Amino acid sequence: MGYGYGVWLVYNQKIFAQPTPHIGHITIACFMKKNDATDLYNEIIQDVDTTFKVTTDGLPVLFPHNLYEHDKNNLCSWGFNFKYNALPKLQTISNKYKCDFSYQPHTSIEYAHNASGFKPFCVEKITLNCKVHLVDIRSDFPNDWNIIQ
Repeated sequence: MGYGYGVWLVYNQKIFAQPTPHIGHITIACFMKKNDATDLYNEIIQDVDTTFKVTTDGLPVLFPHNLYEHDKNNLCSWGFNFKYNALPKLQTISNKYKCDFSYQPHTSIEYAHNASGFKPFCVEKITLNCKVHLVDIRSDFPNDWNIIQ
């Protein structure tokens, strides 16, 4: 099932001590059809920006199974919450499309069906530069997700 198509903020994959096996990202929106995701991506890069600065306090957070409204993947994850100034503007744009908007920006370091094997760690407060990407996240396996544009 996966998460359909979407739009992510992608950061430098080497930023954390343990790089993720999947593309490190902060979701803007997911569970989209390809044409809607493409339109959202284009609107963001034309009307807002192509890069964003995001900040985390570095404290690990456990994200529950089926975090999004249309999520039936039964995956949980852990990672870090982020803040960025453009969130309200991105929410307004995303509201025009059929999607699950990520109201709490976050990155997942590990995904699993059971959280018992997670090994969360803390990082120092950090600000990351991220680039907007159109993504194919239809696979049930995070390692198979990929950037389209």
